[in-house]
Amino acid sequence: MKLAFYLTLFLSLVVSFASKAQTEVYGYVTDAQTEEPLAFVNVYFKGTQTGKTTDLKGFYELKSSAEHDTLVISYIGYVTVNIPLKKKSVEEINVALQPDVVTLNEIVVRPGENPAFRIMRKVIAQKKRWDKKKLDAYEYESYTKNEAYIDKMTKSLEEGKLVQKMISRVDSITPLRNKKGQKMIPVFFSENLSRYYWRSNPLHSKEEVMNSRVRGLLVGENTIATQFIGTSFQEYNFYDDWMPLFGKQFVSPIANGWKLYYEYELIDSLMIDGKMHYQLEFFPKEEQNLAFVGVMQIEKGTYALKQIHAHITEAANINYLSGLDIEQQLTIVEQEGNEALMPSRIDVKLDVDPILGVYPGMYIVFSLNYKDFVINKPKPVRFFDIPVSTMQQIKPENEEEFWKEKRHIPLTKADEDVSQMIDDIRDIKIVKTYENLLKVAATGYYELGPVDLGPYPYLFTYNDIEGARFEVGGRTSEKFSEKWEFKGWLGYGTMDEKFKYSATASFFLSKAPWRKFSINHTYDLFQLGLKGVDPDENPFFYASSRFGDLIKPYYSIQNSIRYEQDLRPGFSQSVQLKTETFQPAYDFSYAPVLSDTNSLETGFSTTTLKVGVRFAKGEKFLINGNQKVTVGRNKWPIISMNYSYGFDGFLEGDFEYHQVDVSAFHWIAYDGLGLGKMQFEAGKMFSTVPYPLLKIHTGNQSLFFTDAAFNLMNWFEFVSDSYVSLRYTHYFEGLILNKIPLLKKLKWRLVGVGNIVYGGMSEKNLALTASEFEDKPGFYTLSAKPYAEVGYGVENIFKVLRVDFYHRLTYLDHPNINKFGVRLNIQLIL
Repeated sequence: MKLAFYLTLFLSLVVSFASKAQTEVYGYVTDAQTEEPLAFVNVYFKGTQTGKTTDLKGFYELKSSAEHDTLVISYIGYVTVNIPLKKKSVEEINVALQPDVVTLNEIVVRPGENPAFRIMRKVIAQKKRWDKKKLDAYEYESYTKNEAYIDKMTKSLEEGKLVQKMISRVDSITPLRNKKGQKMIPVFFSENLSRYYWRSNPLHSKEEVMNSRVRGLLVGENTIATQFIGTSFQEYNFYDDWMPLFGKQFVSPIANGWKLYYEYELIDSLMIDGKMHYQLEFFPKEEQNLAFVGVMQIEKGTYALKQIHAHITEAANINYLSGLDIEQQLTIVEQEGNEALMPSRIDVKLDVDPILGVYPGMYIVFSLNYKDFVINKPKPVRFFDIPVSTMQQIKPENEEEFWKEKRHIPLTKADEDVSQMIDDIRDIKIVKTYENLLKVAATGYYELGPVDLGPYPYLFTYNDIEGARFEVGGRTSEKFSEKWEFKGWLGYGTMDEKFKYSATASFFLSKAPWRKFSINHTYDLFQLGLKGVDPDENPFFYASSRFGDLIKPYYSIQNSIRYEQDLRPGFSQSVQLKTETFQPAYDFSYAPVLSDTNSLETGFSTTTLKVGVRFAKGEKFLINGNQKVTVGRNKWPIISMNYSYGFDGFLEGDFEYHQVDVSAFHWIAYDGLGLGKMQFEAGKMFSTVPYPLLKIHTGNQSLFFTDAAFNLMNWFEFVSDSYVSLRYTHYFEGLILNKIPLLKKLKWRLVGVGNIVYGGMSEKNLALTASEFEDKPGFYTLSAKPYAEVGYGVENIFKVLRVDFYHRLTYLDHPNINKFGVRLNIQLIL
């Protein structure tokens, strides 16, 4: 999730800065008497509908490809100003508005309801009529133009050799500065043309990228970035009560519960395209809530939202964002008796503060333009097999002609300059070096032509069984083959003097839909205490677990054949045949026959056929070369079910057994009450087998908490052959601490945790455990009562630290356990 967040933040957001159009003006609007900035002032070219409102700091920026001779600045209660403009120029025009004394003297305050409330009630009454999600389907063409800049650098960073070289290249073309005069370095530029499709029943969406051009650090011409820069990840529907932004829930100013969260004022009325529009100002009742401040235009009669300009305030409890500005224009689309509001243009500006005082800030903006709407003509379900697909790219010799014809908005000279700057910056040798190092840090792999070397966390580890362990590995990329992928590694331990190795070959029958066949052979040292942890899912965590004393280590030879496929969007299945040996590196034995015999076995082999299905309704994923990457936070639960059958005598398998397990993972958004994360698991082994084949519940005896374990359970404390577990974490965000006057300035956030597992073990499986343990097999079962623990904590301490306090509620008489514990975690969150 963290990697997806950073990629989305860095690659999908954009900026348009210093564009040289036919007419361009920018500046600040203030009150002439108080010198305070004025927000939401109307700024437009006379005789046109081309205009914007000022942001919270009174800043505006207005561009047009046409020539205009007059700029109009108007605001209720102030004298309207008409300013003549120069031809074909970029002008900075700062205006101090004079209060309209006559108007102010004529204001009469009468008792009664706020007139804005009467308008808002009618807006809410018409929500279902205009919300595009009431439709069976819609589609449109979207064009995005994206740029991103580094700014707000510390003095030491700006004076560094690397940054100085980058600034020198930028200044050689044209100096770039932000509103505060700080130097800016372009790091990303792209444009994208897509066709976007949506249907309601069943719920699916798809974006077909018709063509894209990408320039930027850390991205190439044909990478996952081309799938991020379209419209799929830029959804801003104010008709939803709660809008998910950066993993948080913001309440809309036209939510059904609008009176609970916002104050409103009717500030103006405007005639637009021959129709009267009300202009309403809105701001949150509590400034630290995840709500907006801004202005919106409501069309009289239809009470449709036609334009909105929304900001978050600096007081909002969200990290590293000093500014988020969303400006959206909407149009009524009517076709064959159907009608709905569709976005015609969206502009978003994002001010990212320096992170931890080390990484520089960024000024980011993205703009989207929409046209060619089609409503209520749904595509078949199979059409949505791939949520984001890239169509065959245009030949290089036809690129310029394609973009000249298809762009919704022509590129400016400034856009071309920025693209050239990025190419020049990437040609700097030291920049290429840093770019490669950052890629390695983010992915764990170093790209070397058609081969990726890594992952680097496994290069060196040290533990009590292997001593010093050295490992090298790699994998092929799509540059080697789009159908085949080979990966493997070789390791050696200096203490056990054993080589370990793994080799995998994969063949892609299809990537749309996803169909993959794999074969693997591995010999390695594993740990029972980490059974079920996938090294590919988190190589950094798995590598760290190889240091120190290993938890019930064992050597194993594994061979597997696996096939996986997507049957339809959100529904996939897999089949795997696997052989595995168990050669313990700790004291272990079991009685192979349940009878009065003293013969014991210390190892065994299994042959297992595993069939699985996975339901993930609404899940979005991208194809990154030979990798399938899930992105975003799914609205629906992700459910997995697996059945395993063990063969006795086939391929040297020692046991026949039947096993079933089910899991569910779900993010639960509670409107205005925080966010919940639920992890459910259940399973049962129906046969008699040694305990290494059963469920070993994951404990945690470290100082750092993990939501994949029970944080006050000891390693290898409980084993079950049937179990049900639930782990739940509730993120209160600023819901409670924002109400406390002194604490709310710290922007701390409460977290609540509850973990419980109930299980047991049959008498036959207990009897199979070796007699050398006497009456105690080295672990406990959960047949008497469930294991339970609760926790509470605070996150966002200094923006990076989370501290949890846990209480163990059951099995308090076990030796060497902690009834109370403190767990820490370093995390980077918004």
